[in-house]
Amino acid sequence: MNNNHSSTSFKKLLDKLQTESWQLELIISGFAIYGLWQSQDFLQIEYLKALKQDDEIYKFLLGPTINGVYILMIVLLIHVILRGLWIGTLGLRYVSGEIDYEELGYTDKFTNFLQVKVGSFDRYISRLENICSSLFALAFLMVFYFLSYFLIMGIFQFLVYLIFMTDWFSKTTSIILMCLIGIPYAICILFLFIDFLGMGILKKNEMTAKLYYPIYKVFNIISLSFIYRPLVYNFLDQKKARWVAIYILPFYFVISLFFTLTGNQNSNFQVINQASSSTFINKLNYEDQLIEKEDMIDFISISSKVIDKPYMKIFVGFNNFIEDAIIETDTTLKPENDKRGFTFQPEKMIQSMGSTNDPEKAVLIKQQKFLNVMNRIFKIKIDTMYFEKEFILTNNKNDRFGFETYIDLEGLEKGKHLVRFIGPANKKEKETKTKIDTLRTIPFWYFPENKINDSKMEIQLD
Repeated sequence: MNNNHSSTSFKKLLDKLQTESWQLELIISGFAIYGLWQSQDFLQIEYLKALKQDDEIYKFLLGPTINGVYILMIVLLIHVILRGLWIGTLGLRYVSGEIDYEELGYTDKFTNFLQVKVGSFDRYISRLENICSSLFALAFLMVFYFLSYFLIMGIFQFLVYLIFMTDWFSKTTSIILMCLIGIPYAICILFLFIDFLGMGILKKNEMTAKLYYPIYKVFNIISLSFIYRPLVYNFLDQKKARWVAIYILPFYFVISLFFTLTGNQNSNFQVINQASSSTFINKLNYEDQLIEKEDMIDFISISSKVIDKPYMKIFVGFNNFIEDAIIETDTTLKPENDKRGFTFQPEKMIQSMGSTNDPEKAVLIKQQKFLNVMNRIFKIKIDTMYFEKEFILTNNKNDRFGFETYIDLEGLEKGKHLVRFIGPANKKEKETKTKIDTLRTIPFWYFPENKINDSKMEIQLD
C-alpha cells in the first residue's frame, strides 16, 4: 500500500476511511465512556486520600482530572446521541427520501421559510455528520489539552518542590532561585495563554513572532503539543470550528467553577461539609458509616455512634501537620532527606505481589520514638476527663495510613458523651504559633451490653 500522503491512491483511501469512520467513532466512544465511568471511584478515592493527607501534588493532579473526566464523558455522550440521530436520519432517508414541502400543503409564507431555514434533508444529514466528526475530534483534543496543562504546570510545581521542600538550598537561596526560574517561567506561560486565546495572535506580527518563537519551540516539546498541533490548526482554519477549539478549556474552567460554587441547601442552619461537633454528627467520623467506596474518614474516627462494648477504637488519619508537630517537638527525628511527597517507591511492587516488607531494626526504633512523641503531645479526652491511650501505626480498611488506639470505657456513665482529640494546632489553619487545641470533637452514645448470666435456672415441675 502506498502511504505517500501526496499520492492520489492515498487520498482516495482517506476519503473512503472518512465515510466509514463513524463505526470506529461509536466503538471508541463507547469504550471511552465505559472506561471513564469506571475510573470515577478510583479518582474520587485517591483525591480524598490526597485531601485528607494534605498531599499538595496529588490534589493538584487529581482535582482538574476528575472534572475533566466528567466533561469528557458529557462530550462523548453528546457525540453518541448525535451519531445515533445521524444513523436514524440515514434510515429515514432510505424509506422516504427528500422532504417534499409541496406535499405538506403549507402556505407559501411557511413553505418559503422552511425551504430556507430547514433546507434539504441531505443538507441536514451532512450538517449532522460534520458536527459528530468535529465533536469526536474535539473530545480527544481536550485530552491532549489536559495533558499539556499538567505537563506545563506540573514541571513548575516540581521546580517549586525541589527549591522549597528539600534541604538542598538555604531559605535565601531558595527565594533567589524561585525568582530566577519561576518568574521567567510564569511569563512564558502567560505568553502561551495569550497566544492560545488570541488564536495565534503572537505569530501574526513580525516583532512578537521573533520574541515568541523560542518560547513556542521550547514549550512545544514540554507540552508534547507537537503530537496534536495538526488537529488544532485544522480547527483554526475553519471559522465556525475555531472558536470551539480555542474556548473549550475556558469553557471547562467556567463549568467546573459553576459546579463547585453551586449546590442545593435544605436549611438556613445547614453548613456544607460540617465537621462533627457537640451539635452535629458527620458520618465520616464513624467507621460503621463508611459504606460507599469513596467514603474516607474525616481525620479522626471512632467505631460507631453507639458504643456497646466497654472499650472504644479510635483511628487518627495521618496528616502532614501531625508529623511536623512531632518533628518540631523532637528535632532528632528530623530526617536528612524529607521523603514526603511524590517519590519513587519500588517497595510498591513487593506490596502488589502480596508480600510484606520487613523494615530494618533502625527504622523500627525510629518509629517507636516517633510514636512516643505522638502519645505525649496528642491527648484523648472524653467530656472533662483525659483517658490513657497508646497509639500504634496502622492502615485502616480504606488503606489510609494513620494511628490506632483503644480506650477503656469501664465506669463511664450511660448516655451521650463527647470525645475530643487534643494536640498542637495545624499552623495552616492557625496564624499563631503552635499551641494546644481541640482538633476534633465527636459525639457518641455509651450503652454497654447487659451482662447475661450463663447459668440456667432449673425449674422443677411438680
